[in-house]
Amino acid sequence: MTSDTWGNAAGPDEDAEEGPDPLLRPAWESEPDETDAARPGVRRPMPAIPPVIGRTGSDPRPMGEDLPALLTPLCDATEALARLDARLTAAPEPVREGLTARMAFTEAAGWLAHAHAWAHPLDLALRDLDLTGSPALIATGGGHRVLPHTFAGAGGRMDWDDQTFEDMAAGDRAVADALALARLLRRLAHARAHDPFGSVAEAESTLAPFGAGPLDPTRFAQWRAEFSVRSPARRRPSNRGRKGVAPALPQMLLAARAAEAWMESGIADLPTPLQAMLTAACLLAHTGPARSVFVPVWAAYPAIGHGERDTLPRLRSDVAARVGRWGGGGQGSAGVSRWNSAGGRGGGWTLTFLHLVAEGARAGLRELDRMTSVAGQAHALTARGDRRSRLPEAVDAALRAPALTPKALAARLRIAPQTATALLRELRAAGLVREVTGRKSFRAFAV
Repeated sequence: MTSDTWGNAAGPDEDAEEGPDPLLRPAWESEPDETDAARPGVRRPMPAIPPVIGRTGSDPRPMGEDLPALLTPLCDATEALARLDARLTAAPEPVREGLTARMAFTEAAGWLAHAHAWAHPLDLALRDLDLTGSPALIATGGGHRVLPHTFAGAGGRMDWDDQTFEDMAAGDRAVADALALARLLRRLAHARAHDPFGSVAEAESTLAPFGAGPLDPTRFAQWRAEFSVRSPARRRPSNRGRKGVAPALPQMLLAARAAEAWMESGIADLPTPLQAMLTAACLLAHTGPARSVFVPVWAAYPAIGHGERDTLPRLRSDVAARVGRWGGGGQGSAGVSRWNSAGGRGGGWTLTFLHLVAEGARAGLRELDRMTSVAGQAHALTARGDRRSRLPEAVDAALRAPALTPKALAARLRIAPQTATALLRELRAAGLVREVTGRKSFRAFAV
């Protein structure tokens, strides 16, 4: 039994009677193709994509083996981020700037939750304006004054009312780090040409506000060489299909691996999840999967995350069980542990990272919907007003700032503080802003 040119079986008599004269056959009929060497008898098979080698971490399996289980969450995260980016690109400038600022404080609050120091994003915005006191005052029973939105609805004493002096100092440091993170993310959304981790000196400068000490130059260079990605405009043609060359990982997966490697490679003496996740956010901002917003990595942690403050986050058990059934990881405790372990099926930490990005992007979309609705109501209100009114500019300022004081509005519009207060009072009467400090003086308003 032989096979013809297309691999079809043919009997010996049929092949002898109907086969073409070898002298008349074209060269490509008789010369083997380089892609057919591994599979004789089949014409031009599709070249196999080699698995990605060199996976970081204790799991020796290549990342390529995990890719099938990661495709669905990767597509989910990419789709959610793309929708947020596209809608934000088309939004008015005040909405775009305001959403970036609000998402930055939400990111900071998500990290604080992982650090076991809970705070509402709006309380962080007030703290950034010096409108609240030190978190150490919580120990004296002043939680409702220091963090009014965090303690809203809490009756009686709470667990964190009793703190040691070490806890008070740690709380102050955590809030300071959170505010530094929010400021950095806001800059990151607008200054994409600059790579904060372009060199060891730039990385040390970027991480200095978060208490990071000197970095190991040799290990940093190795980490940088492995995880640096050219921007899409300067990227070379793909190496896919070349023998011995693994295809480039999608940017989301590369960022997750970079964060994991930061924790394990010994670049910093005391690596923290905040540093690791910041490297991922900066890498994604520099390579450009989103153009109008930074990639959220902490915002969804209070809803779906779990873990110790010194380790990368994991999915909460109920979320991990749902993900396990979704991705084929199995049901029950065995399936949960398999999907939620650092080296488990489906990428472990990488899976957690993708779900954090997806849920964070969806939270950003919900906030964008709310801000767009407020902007529409404000347009209807100001369209009926006097052309000389400063109300449209007041709405613009309220959309841009997570929390706006009369003094800040007066400075922005170059008007008297009394006039700014009257404008905010009018917006409050229309239901467009609300007072967020709970005080009668030194007040602030938010959309």
